[in-house]
Amino acid sequence: MNLNDIRLIAVDVDGTLLNSRKELTDPVRAAVAAVRDRGVLFTIATGRDILGLRKLGDLLSEGVPVITYNGAELRRAGSEELIRGTYMQTDAAREVIGRGLSGGFSVIVWSRGELFIGQPGPACAGYSKMYGIREKELGDPELLIRRGITKVIWAGQAEEIAALERSLQTRPIRDTVCCTSEASYLEFMASGVDKGAGLAAAAEILGLTRRQVMAVGDGHNDLPMLRWAGCSAAMGNASESVREAADFVVPSCDDDGLAAALRLVSDAYDRGERFTEMPV
Repeated sequence: MNLNDIRLIAVDVDGTLLNSRKELTDPVRAAVAAVRDRGVLFTIATGRDILGLRKLGDLLSEGVPVITYNGAELRRAGSEELIRGTYMQTDAAREVIGRGLSGGFSVIVWSRGELFIGQPGPACAGYSKMYGIREKELGDPELLIRRGITKVIWAGQAEEIAALERSLQTRPIRDTVCCTSEASYLEFMASGVDKGAGLAAAAEILGLTRRQVMAVGDGHNDLPMLRWAGCSAAMGNASESVREAADFVVPSCDDDGLAAALRLVSDAYDRGERFTEMPV
């Protein structure tokens, strides 16, 4: 593994780029600037909508594909232009929403950049504040299903969500994939959607190979991109299974672990040949 071969770095947001208090620290910001100064493209791979990234937009390389909704959408940094979108099939969306509501969960639905919530409860309190938008009442799901649904979330108690995820990994809802982003959120997308597929698509757009891509994350939804990337780092706050999937482990998000990972790349460039930033 040659770190000075890296041309693109994709990082998760919560628990990776941001610490446990949802803060972007000065050491992490400086480390991002340092790799970009060395010509490395920097992007984000997240379960969030593009709206939840606007405060972080200055970190991103201009025009680079940003992986949102766990890979269901690729948006271009800066313009927020939709490059690619993958929406849930009608029957799958209907079943996921119906089972979530009948199971007593708060059901969060993203449709065409708008946020809808059914059966609001403590588990989803403050969710819309993260995006700076006002959620709307779910109402008749059929209207949204016809419109196009990017992602559905069941919000509930962490223990119950973890048990459901294990169950659905062996008996999934047809034409869907699911994963946890945070302990209280079980997220559903269309089959074939994950951060690994999103990162592969972003690399293809940029004309890069896996060997030229680095991924950093902490959650189970980061596993596909950690496994796809030619170089991967897990945060110290990640679970054992995530740490085992990565090439190396850095300190936790509260100890500026991402800065440590990025410094490895910067140091590798300083020992080798530098190049100018690639056009996007």
